[in-house]
Amino acid sequence: MSLEVKVTDFERSYVRWRIDTTMQAAVTVSQPLPMTLNNVRAPLDARAVVTELATGRQRDFVLTVSCKAEQVWVEREVWHDPPADMCMIAAHDEFLVVKRWDRAGRTVMRYPPALGAQPERHREDPARCFDRYEIGRVERPGRLVASVGEITETLFTDTPAVAQMEYGTGGCHVLLEYPVKIVNFSERERYYQVDTGPVLLPELTDDDRPLIETLQLAFVAHNGSDWAEFLVCEPTAVTPEVKVHHYSRVVRLENVVHRLFAVSERECCCGASGGTLAACAFRPGARA
Repeated sequence: MSLEVKVTDFERSYVRWRIDTTMQAAVTVSQPLPMTLNNVRAPLDARAVVTELATGRQRDFVLTVSCKAEQVWVEREVWHDPPADMCMIAAHDEFLVVKRWDRAGRTVMRYPPALGAQPERHREDPARCFDRYEIGRVERPGRLVASVGEITETLFTDTPAVAQMEYGTGGCHVLLEYPVKIVNFSERERYYQVDTGPVLLPELTDDDRPLIETLQLAFVAHNGSDWAEFLVCEPTAVTPEVKVHHYSRVVRLENVVHRLFAVSERECCCGASGGTLAACAFRPGARA
């Protein structure tokens, strides 16, 4: 019988936040808001759990899908100028906004400008920024598919697949979890190869940066062996004067453990979605 465990249901998991300017001033925006209240729901793209081996301290991070910087509730000129790609790396007590403009190194001013510049990566306190903030990570049963035969059979169906990868680095144990969006496979040559992203890749160093700031956006490829190769997004030169953010730097990890799960669609007693809420961040200032 195949092993069954709980895995993240990425299709039903979200980060939600709420700006209510009647409660506190907006400090993360770069344009004046035309409304007093705005709620955001952002699906999850990936998860990373980092555990310090010496202390047992564990940090759980999720990555939201990307959106484009926009002005909400307007009739025209929705997109910011210059346009920016934006996603969030979120933990229960902090978050990191990642913005990428047409070239690396750009910044824009916050609104009002007295708040200073908004750089490409900026770490924030949810209690300072939002009236409400929560991470709703839903779990579903996942059936471990271990053999190539089981994996290819699963991939011929419409069953969602979730991958987990574990390894040790820098005195830490790392668990990466992500939905398998793109995968190559052959029932004749009997192989499969994951090629998907973005995922979160911790690049742990000896400096004193907060752990969330070491997390990089990357794509991952592996074929079930004990290695994985990542393409990390970083400033990449296109001319001697101009750099853009591009998935260009290869990082290879050895001695990793891969697992692939077929996500169950069966319902359970916790609700019609069949999922269970695994994690929810505090909701600063939450009011009825």
